Amino acid sequence: MSGESWLAYTGAIAGIVGAVTGIAGAVLAAFALRRTGQLKALDLRLELRRAESSLQSAIYDLVPLLDSAKTSRTRLAAAQGCYQSGATTHWLSEWDIDLADANSLAEGASVLDIDCSRFSQAELEARLITVHKLQGQVAKLSGKYKSSLAVDES
Repeated sequence: MSGESWLAYTGAIAGIVGAVTGIAGAVLAAFALRRTGQLKALDLRLELRRAESSLQSAIYDLVPLLDSAKTSRTRLAAAQGCYQSGATTHWLSEWDIDLADANSLAEGASVLDIDCSRFSQAELEARLITVHKLQGQVAKLSGKYKSSLAVDES
């Protein structure tokens, strides 16, 4: 065998090893990509469960908070002799609207008890966005009546 033929065999063998290595790398990259997607979906499920649990708790605390705020406001207005004032009437009409919203949220809270284990990553993301929007609504309503109670106490 001459030096050129060894060189040809060495080149062919190196080419085959390179091709096998490239294919193995592509297969491993595909597995890693799939596993990363599974882990991201798991993280989203955990975050979604946490957010839904927090939202349910906040929703169930909302109606008692509104009731407490109404009791406080009406007692304070009666004690100050301004129960029939325009400000108190306006506050009570807003309270009625907010109570209807709170009751609607409480009725809809049962939707949060569904199994999300079969949801795709896109469905999980969409549901998480919806839960965050609802949390914002509940926080706004809750904050309004917590501050009302704070004003009544002072």
